[in-house]
Parts: sequence; C-alpha cells; structure tokens
Amino acid sequence: MDQDSSVSSISTGKIALLPEDLINKIAAGEVIERPASVIKELIENSIDADATSIDIEVKNAGKDLIKIKDNGLGMSKEDAKLSILRHATSKLRTTADLFNIQSLGFRGEALASISAVSFTTITTKQASQGHDSIQNTEATKITVHAGSIVKEDIAAHGVGTTIKVQNLFFNTPARKKFMKSNHLEIKHIINIITQYSLLHNNISFTLVIDGKQVLSSPNTNDQRANIAAIYGAPSAKQLLEVKTNTTTDNEENQNPNISVTGYVGKPLAAKSDKSAQSLFVNGRYVKSKLISDAIYEAYHSTLFTSRHPSYVLKVELDPKTIDVNVHPSKTEVKIEQRELVFKEVYRAVKATLESNSLIPTGDFKSEQLSFAAPEKDTRDLQEPRKYQFEPSSQTVFTNEVAMAQGLQESETMEQTSTASSTVQSPYSYSPKTSVVQENTSITSSEQEDTAVAGPSIITPEHQTDNFVEGSIKFPEMKILGQIHKTFFVAETPGGMLLIDQHVVEERVLYEQFMNEYLNKQLKTQTLLTPQIITLAPSKAQILLNEDNLTTLEGLGFTISHFGANDFSLSTIPSILGRTQKNYQELIEQTINDLENYTRQSQKTIHNLQEEIITMMSCRASVKAGDTMTIPQIKNLLKKLTECTLPYTCPHGRAIVIKISADELEKKFLRHG
Repeated sequence: MDQDSSVSSISTGKIALLPEDLINKIAAGEVIERPASVIKELIENSIDADATSIDIEVKNAGKDLIKIKDNGLGMSKEDAKLSILRHATSKLRTTADLFNIQSLGFRGEALASISAVSFTTITTKQASQGHDSIQNTEATKITVHAGSIVKEDIAAHGVGTTIKVQNLFFNTPARKKFMKSNHLEIKHIINIITQYSLLHNNISFTLVIDGKQVLSSPNTNDQRANIAAIYGAPSAKQLLEVKTNTTTDNEENQNPNISVTGYVGKPLAAKSDKSAQSLFVNGRYVKSKLISDAIYEAYHSTLFTSRHPSYVLKVELDPKTIDVNVHPSKTEVKIEQRELVFKEVYRAVKATLESNSLIPTGDFKSEQLSFAAPEKDTRDLQEPRKYQFEPSSQTVFTNEVAMAQGLQESETMEQTSTASSTVQSPYSYSPKTSVVQENTSITSSEQEDTAVAGPSIITPEHQTDNFVEGSIKFPEMKILGQIHKTFFVAETPGGMLLIDQHVVEERVLYEQFMNEYLNKQLKTQTLLTPQIITLAPSKAQILLNEDNLTTLEGLGFTISHFGANDFSLSTIPSILGRTQKNYQELIEQTINDLENYTRQSQKTIHNLQEEIITMMSCRASVKAGDTMTIPQIKNLLKKLTECTLPYTCPHGRAIVIKISADELEKKFLRHG
C-alpha cells in the first residue's frame, strides 16, 4: 500500500485529523482559562520585548475588551502575521533551547490561542532600522477574527505593540458560560498584574478597569518603594530584605547556583490569608509547594495559628535544573534539585528573620487605652518567665486615679463625640438578655461550680475591694493578682481559679456588641481626624461594592472612597475606641470576611455579621502583656458573671480553669 492510500484509509476510518480551527480552540482551552490568562500571556510577551512601560485596559472584566500597550521592540509586518500561528516563536530554535528556557513566552501558543477565540487587533512598530525604512513613519495593523487574518493596514503608532482582544470566547459558548462573576474575574486580573509589577520594578504598569485607574506601579530602582506603591507604605515598612549572602554564625555557605532575594514580612505582621504572597522562579510568577513549605518552615514557631507570612521572593536557579514546560499556562515548575532548593530557601528566610529585630514598636502616646500600658520588658526573650503579682490595693487606687485623669484628657483630644445610632438589623428574632436572670433550677455542672466546700471565703461584713460576688453561673472569688500580665489568679470556695484576661473581655464585648446590634442600639464613635486606609487593589475592589459598604455601616463603620485604593474611615463602633488606633488590619480582616462570604452562597448575612463582630471583639479586648489593676480586674469579672455564656470566648476557648484544693494537696503530697 502506497503512502497516499494509507492516508486515505486513515481519514475515512474512525480516526481523523482535526481541522486547524478546532486544534486552535482546544489549545485555547489549555492556555486561555479566563481573561486574566490573556493578560498574563500578553504581559509576558511585552516583558520579553524589553518594554519599560505596559498599560492595561479592561472592560466588563475582560469579556468585552482587553487592551495591552507596551513600548517594547515591536514586530515587523512579517513577524506580526506569523505571531498568530501555532508554535510560531522567536524564543526557540533547537531542542536544546527547550531545556534552557530564559524567556517567559516560548511555546508559541499565546497569540494563536487568544486570536482563535476572539476578535484580535495587533498594531506594532519596530524601532528605526534605516533612514529609508518605511518603519520610520508607519506601523503594521492586523485584524484577526477567530484565528484568521481578515485585514492588513498601516497605522500611526509609536515604537512598541498594542494588542486589543474583544468579545473573548465568542465562538466557544461553553467556556464563556462558565466564566465567574465580574468581581472574581477582576480579582484574578489584578492579581496577575500585581505579581508582575512586584517582580519588575523597572517597568511601569497601569491598569484601568471600566475607565477607572485601579493600579499604578511606577518605574523605580527601589524594590521597597515599588511594593509600597502597590500594597501601601505601612505594609512595606513591615518587610525585611532577603539576600542570598545573609548568614548567621552557625550557617554554612549557601549554594552558589541558587539565589534567593526579595522581602519577607515580620511574623507579627502576618496576614489572615495568603493574598500578600508572591513567588518568582527565574523571573516567572509561579506556585510551588516545595518553596512555600520551605518559607513556612523558616517561620516555624513564630506565627500565630492561621496566620500567613507576607513575602515577595525571587528564586533564581540554573535553567537546566528546572522544567517550566509542565503546563501550557506555565504557572508550575518542576524542580530537579528539590532538596537543595528547599534548604537554600529555608536558610535564606530563616537567616533574615534571625538577623533582624522582630520586636514590634508602638506609639503609646497616640493610643487610648482602657488599661495601664504594659511595663517595658528588658529581659532577654530566652530568660525564664517570672511571676508578677499586683501591688497592694492602696497603691493600685493611686495609680488608677492618675491614669483615669490622663485618659480623660486623651479622649477629649482624640474624639469629638460618642453617640448612639440606630442601625437597621436584618434579624427577625429577639436577642437574649446578657444579664443573668434568677433561676431556681441549676444543672449538675453548675452545682459543681457554685458548690461551697465549707464556709464562704469572705463574709459579707468583711468583704474587701478584691472580692467578686458569685452568681448562679459563676462562683464568688477573691482576686489575688496577675501572672505574667496574662492570667488572673483568684481564690474561690474549694480551690483556685486561673482566668485568661483576654478571653474574659472578648466574651464580654462580644455579648455587649451583639446585644447592641440585635436591639438596634449600636453605639458608634466619630473620629476627630478620619483615618486613611490604604488597600491592595484587589481588596479595594471589594470595598467599592455598595453592598459591602452597607454591611460595614450596619456594624458601626463609616467608610468613604478617598481616591485610587485609599479609603477614609470616620466612624467606628464604640467598643473599639478605647483600645485601638490603627484600623488598617481590622478593615483588611473585615474585607477578607466579606470576600469569603461572597464565595459561600450557603453562608447567611447573619453568619457574616457575627463573624465580624467576633473578630472585632477579639481586637478590642485587653491583650496578654497588658497590666491590669485590682479594681479593673474586679470590674471586668463582674461583667463576665453577667454574661449569658461566661465559660468560653466566641471562638470556643476556655475562660476559666479551676484547680481544686484537693488537687493542690495531692501535688504537695499532703494526703495521708
């Protein structure tokens, strides 16, 4: 059988060669997942073309228009026509090149895939290549519909390339149907541009969405200034510079073939999500569990539970030791020297953390505290903790009067009013009162808590200022003081109590705030000087949503758009005004809750609002390390006894641990 008849028999059988347009659509499905994928591919082409300025414009989340304009090298007319063909590339010539990739776009699929599922216009001009060259005055303009060139023109255009992608996925309705909401698609777009803005501080990036500029990253030689332009100056100040040659006394020399540079955040500035994490391998934004695990391991024992470090980290490896051709979207890399890379990333981050001071600083003069400021602790962090009890009640009263006078002056300066505002509640049920009602029936567990082993610890006629009366739900006690400015210690009938001071107030404030909210009597406080909140572009988009602003207003916040990614905060819930001055992180956490709510349709607005209230109660509560006087402890514990559930914080952590006198006797071997 000759070759022609063989091909004929194959084509008439069950297996047939696919037509070129179908091949292009299949390739588009692999490379172009969403509008952000288009932007990623086109930005990478601009970077490979040595552009120093890249402008992105998007309409209707990229569904109607994506426009990328750069001042790169540009293309000739012939190259522009070839660029829309599959596997046409200027980056590869031989098989060996495939294993030494040093450019971003190399597969030759991007423009072919994009133009196959859209109406694409390419306008490009190269730099002058001769006095008589037509390229001195004219640019090439090519119009492509569904992968086919329908028109060729000359145009007026500066050196560089502009690509317009319109009506994306018009001929693949299934893919268009399964695109996500505009909010989510915009988030992906902002994320991609943010990543490459962070990586290439020597390139200026601008992003305009539906006529509004939402991101502007200037061309600068200062990487930290570049980060500040994107995430805000407060976030940039919390970063520590990572250098490959950073070492500690007990560290061995680093691997010269592996470079780790960039910035990592201080542990106490960790975020509640991973949105401030950027990883680049050989100049490519990627996701790598191997490297991520190395970073987290370097932070081991320094992060709070469910907190995530911020980082902008650049890892440079020998191109021959990695494979960036794992997936058509090129967001994954396969690393050959896994153990070495893990070790070097871990070493670089750990050495950075160990060679910098991680002790947080605070401006107490500008903070309004309900409780005494913690004493300056000059002990070495490795020194064993020592117990510390409060002074006598006589001294306590003197200190409290002086502090109260100072607080009153501070409140006069910092606040203009504390008012009660009526807030419309979406709830249809009535809340339970937080005051404990008289109840003659007591459960067995309550009997255990209130049972008195012998007489009361203090008779009424001899009650002192450190005595707290009991209730149905809480035993009476005599306050002894604090341990390490974190726990209260109290004597109670039948033993002693250890009480977490932070969790006590968290429960008290939670019930207070919930009752105010549910009864439509939420107390708010107007700031004398509105605070400016600077958000990352993706977070700003969430806050610009009117429904989200309404939700925050219902919780006592008044926020207005100040311009770009800045917002002005003018009103806060009263419970926050006593202990907190910087609301940046609080607003960021609230936005995260709002974002998670939009993703989970099964979560009700009630769940969302309660989560935010719980978070705010935690932030407003006294913290470990805060000194409290005996009268303050007594006042706080009295409020706790009036709570509906004085046993745990809203997160479920225990408030009180009781140690019985019998157990103490056993520990001291006092039993016969």
